[in-house]
Amino acid sequence: MKLKCTTALASALVLALAVSPASADLTAATKAFGKLLERYATPRGVKYDAWREAGADIRQLSEILMLYRNVDPKTLEPNERKALYINLYNAAILDLILLRNPRVSIKELSKGVNSLEIFNRNGLTFDGKVMSLNDLEKRLRDEFKDPRIHFAVNCASKSCPPLRAEPYVAASLDNQLDEATRAYLASPDAVQVTTGGGKTTLVTTKIFEWYAADFKASGGPLAFIRKFGPPAAAEAIAAGNAKLTFAEYDWDLNSAK
Repeated sequence: MKLKCTTALASALVLALAVSPASADLTAATKAFGKLLERYATPRGVKYDAWREAGADIRQLSEILMLYRNVDPKTLEPNERKALYINLYNAAILDLILLRNPRVSIKELSKGVNSLEIFNRNGLTFDGKVMSLNDLEKRLRDEFKDPRIHFAVNCASKSCPPLRAEPYVAASLDNQLDEATRAYLASPDAVQVTTGGGKTTLVTTKIFEWYAADFKASGGPLAFIRKFGPPAAAEAIAAGNAKLTFAEYDWDLNSAK
């Protein structure tokens, strides 16, 4: 594969080739992606405006995305594949936002009456197939059946679990997914516990409503929150009288200064 790469990414490729030719592109891309995430991803959101001011960093993200798209997932171990899918999804969203520059919400990029059309639009070529962001997410969900991935992929919106300031890597993937899940559920407003009339209500993200089936293997959303959520929520669920309701999803752009 012949690519024009920035100096930093080319250097990373040389280093990666010394490790394993089969995983050279993936290793190089992930190392370079990590440096960009460290620079621009924060707990409050992504510094899109600052990123756009650095033309070399925009070009490098596009190169990373190309490298990810050209990795053959069949050559990877399961955790390498899972990390690749997550990183590819997040890199594709970032590239989309940086290049298309929506000012308020990613939904501005949708066409027609479906405000979420952008997620269904075929815009990725990967593993010999043309697919949408939703196709890639479904592949990740179907292949690995791990509900923690909902707290790792980022949809560039305020209600979406935040983008970590590091890429996902096979060697520490389970710990990263646990950390991302616990960090999100412990964040302000992620799980609000209210009591009244002898009943306890947990107000939480619509992720648990939209993807309820993905949490069945974990005992359902309540059992999942009891395991990964904050102590107050876990105690309310353990008491046996808690029910879930879902907050409106905020699709405003997850931009930070």
